[in-house]
Amino acid sequence: MEWYGHEVVGTVGSGAEALARCCAQRPDLVLMDVQMPEMDGIAATRRLMERRPTCVVIVTGRADLEEAAEQAGAMRYVVKPLLGSQIPMVVEEARRRFGRFLEVLEESKSLESALAGWCTVQGATHGASVRDGISEEEAYERLQQQAWKSGVTLAEAAEGANGNGRH
Repeated sequence: MEWYGHEVVGTVGSGAEALARCCAQRPDLVLMDVQMPEMDGIAATRRLMERRPTCVVIVTGRADLEEAAEQAGAMRYVVKPLLGSQIPMVVEEARRRFGRFLEVLEESKSLESALAGWCTVQGATHGASVRDGISEEEAYERLQQQAWKSGVTLAEAAEGANGNGRH
């Protein structure tokens, strides 16, 4: 089945089933709800990231769990309803962020430090974007240049850019 130009490899009824299916089928992108039986979507996202880092978009009716979702490794957090016209933009942004996450992961000693570093990088990128009136992409590129010039990791540059970089 195809959905907005993407091949759907399956749908599931629980967080545990989502985790098992994702580990077995290795999709490029996962749309995950928060409220599911057996294991919520945030826990499933964290476990999936521990086993096989994957581009996860949390799509939920809850507006209060964005930080928890990001700390678990979600690349985007979208509060329902998700309009069809929004899907290409959300998917593109999630993929772009996942590429950045992989850069942070490559620089890190562990997944745990990569997730913490990723949150720091996202906080600094978002802060610079809002503060300087630039795109998130441009803010990230500036952070990359700063890290390269200073000889530090992206997470270390982000910590310096924003005090501690977290949000």
